Amino acid sequence: MIRPYQGVSRKIRTAVPVLIAIVLSAAAAWAQNGVWEKWSSESFTLTPRESFQFHVGFEEIQVRNWKLMVDGGDMNCDLSVLRVKGEVLLYYETDRMRHEVIVPWGKGEEVMVVITARNEKGSFAVDLMGPPRDQVHAAYSYHVNRALEAYGSGQRLKAEAECETAISEDDGDAVAKVLLAGFFRNRGYYSRAQSLAEEALKGDLPPDMRELAEDLKSELAALRAPLPEEIVQGVVRVEKLLAAGKGESALTVCDDLLGGDHGLDSPSKSRLQMLRGQALDQLDRNFESIDAFTQALQHTRSHDREAIIYFHMGRLYRKMENHQQAQGAYTMALKYGLPSGLDVQAREELQKIEKRLAQ
Repeated sequence: MIRPYQGVSRKIRTAVPVLIAIVLSAAAAWAQNGVWEKWSSESFTLTPRESFQFHVGFEEIQVRNWKLMVDGGDMNCDLSVLRVKGEVLLYYETDRMRHEVIVPWGKGEEVMVVITARNEKGSFAVDLMGPPRDQVHAAYSYHVNRALEAYGSGQRLKAEAECETAISEDDGDAVAKVLLAGFFRNRGYYSRAQSLAEEALKGDLPPDMRELAEDLKSELAALRAPLPEEIVQGVVRVEKLLAAGKGESALTVCDDLLGGDHGLDSPSKSRLQMLRGQALDQLDRNFESIDAFTQALQHTRSHDREAIIYFHMGRLYRKMENHQQAQGAYTMALKYGLPSGLDVQAREELQKIEKRLAQ
């Protein structure tokens, strides 16, 4: 299983040591109850300061993620693990007898592993550990794994972009659609989220992801219920325009819907005013945006909706460097209950604001 890379080498390409924090959701859990099984094992004997490089590809261990273990007994070694695509250093530690590295995995993945002996000759056991072979452990795609990493480290927009890339490369990537649906749900783009969840359910999904998609679909149906059918298509169009950064066009559609003879009820007006506020925000028409969000609050009767509106107001006040107003908006958003992901961002922003105000 372990394939040498250009034989034994005493000269290794150096890189800045980076430890990537990998936070996977329950849907990406590596194995039931955390049980590991040995998939491959080899050992190497190295002379002082000698290095050995090898590659591990997805075709050799087709799982969602796995653990690399290097054990030198009573001898120390250095270990680096580099994801070949993108040249991302997953692990770098020196002068240890034992190394353990969790490797997120998916189709098209490949890592290069470099072991370097320290000042004495030693034998080093290398084990590739995965979930038990009799368990379901289908892997996610490369970009889905990158999305999970990005989301786990607080980079929500990057996570969305990785899901978009996954779908553009493979329209059948149902897992990417589920994750993207969740991200859109958190941003209040309910129509796009529901469409993605429904598409995902038509595809090949692991049981955990299918359950998540079904829950999303049910929740989104309830969230969208107040909107009259005649304006649903307009809202869908606005959401797509906002996601594409076309604030001017999105604003035009919102104004047409609000100014037309549609007999809109309060929930519909609230929804459209919130979207209008987001469009104005994109155009840096800040005070008009605040006014739109305020009108959205006046029309809503839902704490869930209020929480999201206050979140957008907090972001806008932060952009305007009105820190006290931003603090109040984020506090209200958390009080009314933000969805997962947005609540983390709100708390992080509050911490930054509190530090700024303390200065």
